[in-house]
Amino acid sequence: MSMDLAYILRRAWEIARRRKRLWLFGFLVSLGTVSARFSINSVRWEQLARQLPPDVQPAVTEFLASPYFGVVTALLALMGIAVAIGLMLLGALGRAALVGQAQAAENHGTISLRDGWRTGRRCLWPVFLIRLLLGMPSAVVILAGALPMLIGALLLAGQERPEIVLPGILAVESAMFACLLPAVCLAVILAVPCGMLQRLAVRANVLQGYGVRQSIARAWTMLRAHLGFLALIWLIILGVGIGVMIVVILPLALASMALVTAALLTVIVSPLLFSVLALLIGLGTWLLGAALTGVVETFISAVWTLAYRDIVGLGRTGEVREQAG
Repeated sequence: MSMDLAYILRRAWEIARRRKRLWLFGFLVSLGTVSARFSINSVRWEQLARQLPPDVQPAVTEFLASPYFGVVTALLALMGIAVAIGLMLLGALGRAALVGQAQAAENHGTISLRDGWRTGRRCLWPVFLIRLLLGMPSAVVILAGALPMLIGALLLAGQERPEIVLPGILAVESAMFACLLPAVCLAVILAVPCGMLQRLAVRANVLQGYGVRQSIARAWTMLRAHLGFLALIWLIILGVGIGVMIVVILPLALASMALVTAALLTVIVSPLLFSVLALLIGLGTWLLGAALTGVVETFISAVWTLAYRDIVGLGRTGEVREQAG
C-alpha cells in the first residue's frame, strides 16, 4: 500500500486552518496534557510565617504545628489529584472529538461541534483508559527510579545529627544519579512507541469502534506493519513540536518570568498582593499557552487521523468535495 505523506500533511493543514471551531477541542486536549504539580510539602511554611505581621505570626505558627495543617495539606493534595484527573478526562474528550471531526471533514466536507461533543462523550472512557494504560510503562519506570530517593529522603526527615544527615544527603544524591536519571532516560525511550500506540489506538476506537484491548492490539499490529511510515510522521510531528516550543512556548515563558519579576516589587507593599498577582500571571500564561498549542494539536491530530485512514483504506473524499465546491 502506498501512503501519500504530502497529501496527509497538506490536508491536515487545511482542516486545522479552515475548521477553526475545532480549536476548541484542541484547547481541551492541551489542558488535558498539562501536568499540574502541587509541591505543597516543599514550601518552607515556617519561613513564610516569619514574614507575616508580628500579631499574626503566633496564630499561623500554632496552626502549622497542629494536626489540622496535615489535614489541610492532604485535602489540597487530593484536590490537586482530582483536578489532574478532570483535566485528563477533558483531554480524552477533546482527542476523541478531534478524531471524529477530522473524519467528518474528510467524509462529508463539513463539521459539527454538536457531533464532536457527542463523539467525545461516547468515546470518553475508552480514550481515557487507552492513554492511561499506555502511559503507565513510563510512569512505572520513573516511579521505580525515584523510589530510592524518596525512601532516603523519608529516612532523613527530622534527623539533625551531622553524622547521619551528611552521609544521608550523599546517599540521596547518589540515588538520583544512579537510579532516577537512568529511569528518566528509559522512560523517554518508552514514551516514543507508547505515544505512537496511543495515537493509533485512539483512532481504532473512535473510527472503527474497537474496544480498549482490541484498539491497543490493532495499534500494535499497525505499528509493526508500517513502522517506517509512522516513524517518519512521528519525526515530522517532533519537528513541529520543537518549532512550537521555540516560537510560542519559550517567548511565553520569558514574558511570564518578566511579569513575575515586575510583580515582585509588590512584595514590599503586600506579600498577599504578590501571591495573587503571581497566581493570575501563572493561570493566564497557562491558559494562553493551552489556547496556542491547541491550534497545533488540531493539526497534529488531523495528521494522525488521516494517516490512520490512509493505512486502513478509508479514502480521501473530503478534498475532492471541497475542490468541487
